[in-house]
Amino acid sequence: MKSRKYLYAFLSLFVVLALVLSGCSSSSSPKEKLQDALKKSAEVKSYGMKGSLKVQDLKLPPEVMEEEGAASALGLIQNAEVSWTGAYRLDPMLIELNLKLSVSGDLAMTFQVPIIMNKEKMWIKVPNIPMLGLPEDLVGKFVEFDLNELAKEQGTEWTGVADVGQSVKFANDIYAILFKHLDEKTYLSAPSAKDAGIPDEAGVKSVVQFHLTQEQVEPFIKTVVKDIAPEIINLLSSNEDYRKLAELSQEDLDSAKKELDNLSDADLQEGIDEFKKTVKSLDVLANFGINKDGFASYTDATLKAEIEDEGQSGSGTIKIVSELTDINGDVKFEFDVPKEEDVITLDELSEYGLY
Repeated sequence: MKSRKYLYAFLSLFVVLALVLSGCSSSSSPKEKLQDALKKSAEVKSYGMKGSLKVQDLKLPPEVMEEEGAASALGLIQNAEVSWTGAYRLDPMLIELNLKLSVSGDLAMTFQVPIIMNKEKMWIKVPNIPMLGLPEDLVGKFVEFDLNELAKEQGTEWTGVADVGQSVKFANDIYAILFKHLDEKTYLSAPSAKDAGIPDEAGVKSVVQFHLTQEQVEPFIKTVVKDIAPEIINLLSSNEDYRKLAELSQEDLDSAKKELDNLSDADLQEGIDEFKKTVKSLDVLANFGINKDGFASYTDATLKAEIEDEGQSGSGTIKIVSELTDINGDVKFEFDVPKEEDVITLDELSEYGLY
């Protein structure tokens, strides 16, 4: 029971963080900037994208480092960077994402995995990774996934990519609940792009900054569990379209509501105390950059944490940067929908013994 309460408090914190880190910006106060940018996102019909993710200053417990291969794995993680480029178009719907993994140091290598998706199908390009020993006639092919067929195999129905307008309305209602209970002055500010460390070439005109520190964790979690979570559950329970977007059933929501109702103040405090004992330090800083047209076009987020559990401690930093370009412009797709001769089906892939 104790571990479940701790897990619940931990998940509550990061679920709401994920919501806060999902959008933003343009008006007088930071809160209004976030709300305005979310409404503005309903106007987005196309964009280019680029971004990166990097793990820094990762330190693992000595006991872990003594295990075979641990030092090599740590070096690989420290020297690796995941980046991406891509494009999105609403009509006709097409998403292209080119994932790139770069590793420096003694094991220097770089490979890319392009992913393409329209309303009914998804294609993943087989990367050229020598160490995998893939057949030459397979490398460079696009493996095709029929989204309708995959859904049938799992006993569900493919409903397509979520409607943008409905998604924005859902997000607006979620944000209304968040802003109703979170103290703007505690978590949000509006530094200049220069002070926030955003490069000039990003074209950012104003910034909203979200900051959460270790000292704020306790009141943050209490607000989430006592005020925000119950209202979000009620919102989802009263709207079937929202439940579909969130892929939640009414049974899921009833179960969550029951857990909240049965969670006493003492249980909640015990979970928070357990969290604080394990997470020795926490600092989450996110900058949302707004361009001249009022779109949230730039985001960077840095999460620093130090964790101690059963006498073992570790720490590290995760840095994510994401940027949208050419919003509502004539975006360019590097690959587009693959040609028939470049496609391989799952049945054909199985002949290689890989599926």
